[in-house]
Amino acid sequence: MLKLCRTLHNWLGLILVVQITLWFFSGLVMAILPIEQVRGEHLRQVVSTQWQQAQVSPLQVLQLHSPQAGFSLSQRLVWQDNQLSASPVYLVDDAGVRFRYSAITGQRLAELQEHDIRQLAQAQYHGAGTLESAQLLQQPPQEVQTLAAPLWQLQFDDSDNSRFYLDPATGAVLRVRTDSWRLFDFLWMLHIMDYTDRSNFNNPLLISTAAASLLFTLTGLVMLWQRYRPKRRAR
Repeated sequence: MLKLCRTLHNWLGLILVVQITLWFFSGLVMAILPIEQVRGEHLRQVVSTQWQQAQVSPLQVLQLHSPQAGFSLSQRLVWQDNQLSASPVYLVDDAGVRFRYSAITGQRLAELQEHDIRQLAQAQYHGAGTLESAQLLQQPPQEVQTLAAPLWQLQFDDSDNSRFYLDPATGAVLRVRTDSWRLFDFLWMLHIMDYTDRSNFNNPLLISTAAASLLFTLTGLVMLWQRYRPKRRAR
């Protein structure tokens, strides 16, 4: 039994040493990185929505769609008189198509023009750089793969290599991506061993490696106990 444990322990150690090192290293660095900086919260201005201005009920909007339509609250940003404000918006997802309605007038909102998007992005940006480019994407890149297209990508020439992703209809910042986030995302990929989507925490590779690591630990404990167990006294 002891010989089998020693053999398993040695082979598992050789196989797992790289991944176990990556687990500890990635976990340490992710714990050190401030999560607010990773999310880019220091770079963006958050505007409160004035929901007391709403004049239209959600039921009035939902009556225009199928019973299966999803509903959520959103906002539309406005830059006026050198001031950024947010008006209330109803967001309806009907059969995969998104509709946005003003909660004040009930009218469906059209997508903003590029100059409006640029203006709103700069108004919400609190970094030291300037706006370098704006692009309307029909396919979200990997770093915002969970967002629905189309969406605007705005690149700022700052030390964080910041990118803002804006909703084309409301002008709201949906995500902020920086080099800190990209480092965190890379380490997260190594940590959960999902090398494609970087989001599946239940993938078979991680489960099997974690099980093998547990077996490595248990065999080590058996050998440790065998070595340091109390000796029986001779009678």
